[in-house]
Amino acid sequence: MEMRAKEAIPIGQDLTPPIPPLSLCLHHSTLLSHCSSCFSPLPPPPYLHYPPFFSPKNPNSNHFIRYCSLQCSSVDSPIHFSSSEFHFFHLFPQPLYTNFPTSSDLRLSLRLLHRFQHLIQESNGSLLNLERIGGLMTNFRKVIFLEEHCNYHDDDDLSGRIRDGAKTLAASRRMCVGLETNGEYTVEAAVLCLVLTNAVEVHDKDGRSLGVGVYDIPFSWVNHSCSPNASYRFCTSSDSGGISECRLCPAATETGAAGIESESISSNPELQKSMSVIGGSETCGPKIILRSIKGINKSEEVLITYTDLLQPKVMRQSELGSKYGFSCCCKRCRAMPTSYIDHRLQEILILNFDCSNMSSGDDFYEDHVMEKLMDCLNDAIDDFLSCNDPKSCCEKLEILLTLDHVNVLLKPNGEKLHQLFRLHPLHHVSLHAYMTLASAYKVSVSELLALDPEGDEHQTEAFNMSRTSAAYALLLAGATHHLLESESSLIAPVSNFWTTAGETLLSLVRSSVWKLLSMGRHIEEFSFSSYQICGKCTLLDRFRYKFADCHDENAEFADVTSQFLSCVTDTTPKIWDFLTEEGGYLKVVEDPINFRWLGSRMPSFSHFATHATSPSADKTDSGLEAEDNHNEIRVKLFLLGIHCLIYGAFLSTVWFGPNSPLMSKVESLLSVEGILNS
Repeated sequence: MEMRAKEAIPIGQDLTPPIPPLSLCLHHSTLLSHCSSCFSPLPPPPYLHYPPFFSPKNPNSNHFIRYCSLQCSSVDSPIHFSSSEFHFFHLFPQPLYTNFPTSSDLRLSLRLLHRFQHLIQESNGSLLNLERIGGLMTNFRKVIFLEEHCNYHDDDDLSGRIRDGAKTLAASRRMCVGLETNGEYTVEAAVLCLVLTNAVEVHDKDGRSLGVGVYDIPFSWVNHSCSPNASYRFCTSSDSGGISECRLCPAATETGAAGIESESISSNPELQKSMSVIGGSETCGPKIILRSIKGINKSEEVLITYTDLLQPKVMRQSELGSKYGFSCCCKRCRAMPTSYIDHRLQEILILNFDCSNMSSGDDFYEDHVMEKLMDCLNDAIDDFLSCNDPKSCCEKLEILLTLDHVNVLLKPNGEKLHQLFRLHPLHHVSLHAYMTLASAYKVSVSELLALDPEGDEHQTEAFNMSRTSAAYALLLAGATHHLLESESSLIAPVSNFWTTAGETLLSLVRSSVWKLLSMGRHIEEFSFSSYQICGKCTLLDRFRYKFADCHDENAEFADVTSQFLSCVTDTTPKIWDFLTEEGGYLKVVEDPINFRWLGSRMPSFSHFATHATSPSADKTDSGLEAEDNHNEIRVKLFLLGIHCLIYGAFLSTVWFGPNSPLMSKVESLLSVEGILNS
C-alpha cells in the first residue's frame, strides 16, 4: 500500500492533521524520566510521580513506569497490566538486546497484541491473515521463509532474533493469565514483525529519542525513499495545530495504479474491517504530522526516509535490508551513473597515480577498507562520548582526515599494489568527523577554562580551539548545503548544521580573549545591535515576520536561499584564514561554502600536502590581517553568525513548520543580541 497526494502541494506545507498513535512505548533509558502515557518529562524529586493506577495480586510490587498525573495513570495503567507489559518487566527487568529488536520494540508489541486481540482471534493463526493486521503490513511470510532457510545460531540473523523475541512475548502473555509456556508463538512473531516494519522513533522537540510508536494508516502506509518528498514531526495536544483534513489518499500498489486508486480498498471487506478496528488511539502521547519538503504533484506518491540520507548507497542498503528486509529501488539508488550526492559521499583521493586507473569514486567502496575507516571514526567518537576525552578524539580525527590510507589491490598477474588515498572533503566519514570535531573542540574549551578561567595562556589556547570549533561547524554546514543543492531532502539536518554554525560563531565573537589579541592596542567596546545586519538581503525582515507573508512557497525558498548564499559567500573568504590560523586539516579547505575549488576531482596531493603542513600559509587577498583589524573581523564573524542562524531557522520552518523549535531558539538568541529590537 502507499499514500498519494490528492492535489498539487508546494514545498513546506502540512500534508495531514495530527495522526494519533496506535500505541507508544518509552525506551528503557527514559522510563523514569518521562510519563509512560503522554511522554512528557517528569518533574524532578521531590515532586510527586504517579505509579500505575492498580496492580493485580500484588499492589505493593515494584513498578518500572511512572506517570505525570492521575489522569495519565488511569488512562494507561489498564493497558500496562492487561497487555502483559507489567509481567514482561518482572520477567526481564533489564533490556534483553542492545540493538534490534530492542526491549521497547518487545513492549510495544505486547501493547499492540492487546489492541489487536479481536482481529488476531478471528485470524485463527492463518499465515495469510497474519500478513496484514489492522491494515498494517507485517512481512510475516517473508520472515517465515527466512526462518526456514537460515541458520538459527547466527546472532545477526533477523529471523532468529524475531523468533527469540516472540518467545519472550509469549512467556509474558501466558504468565499474565497464569498458564505454562506451550512453545507456540506464531501470533507474537507476526505482531513483532509488524512493529519492526512500521514503528518509528518518537522524538521530543530537541530531537532526543524518547521511545517508539506505531501510528495510524495515513502515516504507516507511507513508503521509503532515499530521495523523499516529505518529512514528519511530532506534536503534543497543546501544540498540535495544523490542518484539519488529510491531503493524502491511500492507493493500492497491488493494482499497479499510477494515480490515486482506492477502489480496491473499498471493495476489500476484510481490509476495510481490519482498518476500522484501529481507528482512534488508546494513548494520549505525541501525534505525528507529515509535511512536504519538496513540491508534490497531484497523484504523486508521498515518501519519507527510514534511514540517514548522508550515508552512501551501500550503507543505506545494508541498513534497510537488516532492519526492514527490503532493498531500496528509489530513483537515487537506481541512478546510473551514481547520483552526484552518492558519488561525493564515497569519493576518495588517490595519491599514487600508478593506481589511479584501478579504483576511484563510485568503484571504490571495498568493505574492509571502509570498515577500517569507520572503526577509526567510531574509536575517536568513543573517546569523546564514553571516555570523556575530547582531546584524544580531536587528535585521532585530525589524523584520520590527513593520514594516507592504504588499500591493497591485486593485478591480473597476482602482483600486489598498495594504493594510497585520502578522504574527499565531502566523504561521509569526513562529514561525521567535522560534526564530532566541532563538538569536541567546544567541550575542550569548557574543560580548559574550568581549570584556570583567568590565566592568559589558557584563555588564548581556549580561544584558538574556539576558532577551530567554529571553522569545523561552518565547514559541516557548507559541505552539507553543497550536497543539499543536488538532494533537497537533506533540509532537516542542514537546518540544524547552519544553526549550530551560527551559535558557534556568536560564541567566538563574545569571547573576552579579543582584548588579549590587541597587543596593547585599543579595542573598542561596541554594541553589535548598532550595526546594520545586512544591506544586501532581506533575511532579518522576513525572520521578524516568521517567513509567513508568502504566496509562493517554492519561489520563497529559492529567493531566501539565493540571498543567503550571496551574503555568506562574500563574507566567508574574509574570515576563513582567521578561523583556520591554527593550521592542520582545515588549511586544505580553500572555502567552506563555495566548493568550486574542488573542481571535478579532489585537489592534487601537492596541493593537499602544501596546505596541510603549512599553518603559516599566505592569506588570501580578500582576507583581513587579524593583528590590525580585530574589530572588523569580529563584526564580520558576527554578521556571518546572524545569517547562519536566520537561514537555519528558515529551513526549519520548511520541514517542521512556523513553530519549529529552531525558530524559537534563534528568536531567543537574536533577542539577547538586541537584533530584533534594532
